Amino acid sequence: MVTLAVAAILLAIAVPALRVFIQNNREDSEADSLISSLDYARSEAVKRDANVEVCASVVGANAAATPTCSDSTAWNTGWIVETTGQAPTVLQVKSPLQGGNTLSGAFNGAGVTHITFEPNGFVKAAAGSGQYNTTYFTLCDGRGAQYARDIEVSAVGAAQASPNPGQTMTGQALACP
Repeated sequence: MVTLAVAAILLAIAVPALRVFIQNNREDSEADSLISSLDYARSEAVKRDANVEVCASVVGANAAATPTCSDSTAWNTGWIVETTGQAPTVLQVKSPLQGGNTLSGAFNGAGVTHITFEPNGFVKAAAGSGQYNTTYFTLCDGRGAQYARDIEVSAVGAAQASPNPGQTMTGQALACP
């Protein structure tokens, strides 16, 4: 009986901690997946000497058969890596986020539907701006902004995640939609 009581107490303590562990790992995995796709797109742009974009994908019955970029700034539907131009070639397709997680991007305060890498590996400037700036992605789950992840893509195309949940690279607090 004592053994069962001790086991019950240990389970009561361990189960909530396991849930947090799973949520943290899910967020880390999804952040790593986005960074991997961004790095892949950048390397393909340099290798192909052509623009390559990463865009939020359309979800629907035909999405798997014909991956298509969305005009949405919500990236939780997954994303696509593709060449640009008259006949884009799909290079990679990522599935929707799990567990109700959300992913959104921002560039100069506006929502991001895609990010384009130029043949030199730099992030393509916003239409007509002539400037290269950092693009920010925020990955959130149901626990709120204190557990959110910040993923930043610098003007030169380097993607990285903030080491501290709930904060940007510069220590600013994140906000979740």
